Amino acid sequence: MNNIIKQFLKLKLLLIINIMCCNIFLSNAFSSENFVVITVNKIPITKNDIVNRAKLLSFSIENNNDFKKLQNYYNQSLKSLINEKIIFSAGLKINKNIIEMVAPKANQLLLNEFNNSKEKLSSFINYISVPKAKLLEKYESQLVWGIVLKNKFKNQLLKLDKIVENNIKNQKKRKTEDLYDLAEIVISRNNNEILLNQIKSALKSGVNFLDLASKLSISSSAKFKGKVGWKNYQSLPKYIRSKKINLNEGDIISFPTKDKIKIIKILAKRLNGQFSKKETNVILGRIKFPINFQKKDEAFNKIKFAVEDLLTSKKTCNNLNMIKDQNNDLSINIIKSRMADMSTKIQNVVENIDLYKISQPLFFGNFGYTFIKCDVKKPRPNKKTFLELKNKMMQKHYLIISERYLKRLHKEAIISNIKNLNK
Repeated sequence: MNNIIKQFLKLKLLLIINIMCCNIFLSNAFSSENFVVITVNKIPITKNDIVNRAKLLSFSIENNNDFKKLQNYYNQSLKSLINEKIIFSAGLKINKNIIEMVAPKANQLLLNEFNNSKEKLSSFINYISVPKAKLLEKYESQLVWGIVLKNKFKNQLLKLDKIVENNIKNQKKRKTEDLYDLAEIVISRNNNEILLNQIKSALKSGVNFLDLASKLSISSSAKFKGKVGWKNYQSLPKYIRSKKINLNEGDIISFPTKDKIKIIKILAKRLNGQFSKKETNVILGRIKFPINFQKKDEAFNKIKFAVEDLLTSKKTCNNLNMIKDQNNDLSINIIKSRMADMSTKIQNVVENIDLYKISQPLFFGNFGYTFIKCDVKKPRPNKKTFLELKNKMMQKHYLIISERYLKRLHKEAIISNIKNLNK
């Protein structure tokens, strides 16, 4: 009798455990369930689409795969995805195979982000657990959008030669004006105060403004890393003019518009039309080194001594890779950039160092970064060719017609809410 009772109790215990396991499994399955959140011209946007895009935005700002605050990025992700679906919808009307047409170029643009290394791309995909197809969508939409605009505004773009001629005349008149080189990040205004604060925090910590713009901004200028070009004071955003804000290089101003929040950075400023030092082009050797369980100063000094020893006898950066050969934990990259286009923190540590000298370090998480100035080219006036001026004007023209046409298509789009993302 006792054996029967024991057997019964064992079976009952096993049954309870099985029920608990099933409940856990069903709970996890439900929480990870994918479903359509919204459709744009009958093209679905799913929960997984939003989550994957939110991961990319989160990584851009926080530079890790923690993703604890992923919901803070849902609104901006959805806004970006809606714009992309509107673009794809317009492209499919031109050619039903348009996405396949742009796929090879999109793949190459994505690979360029990882120094043309398939290994680095694969490592990144595994690190943040986002399918490659979702990384490609941003590039595909930009390429499709270019085709849509050329198809729609073909006649207007053919008149660009006359616009360039007028621009040349205007430039002669503006030689003595104060000019401002601007970049922008545009986010949706709706419930995005948290995201705005996270962007501001990321910029203060040293994240590059142009990198954030290319990944976060919902403006067409994201294609140009947020750059909107040189403007005189009268051409600046109305908010800046109405407040009569005195602008300096590196200033970042944020303000709301009707349905968006704009974050503007003054990359460079030309006083009376004269070149700024921020327009200087530099070549930097960037060394990334781990801290691990060392003190920060101790980790940096080890690198500093090794680099200074190499650069003492040879005034060149070509032999920096010798350091990497001696230590596999180090990463060496060569950066070619205008001073104005780098993060403010990097500008501050490299601006006043001499050629072939090592900079003070910057620390992010478990890694330190130090820079060697390998070459400097001061800005100089150059007579731009007609083709160069045309390309410049094309970019500006692209931004103007792009914003206007996307607004129009957005109004015409059939957007249907299917299911609440948080339910």
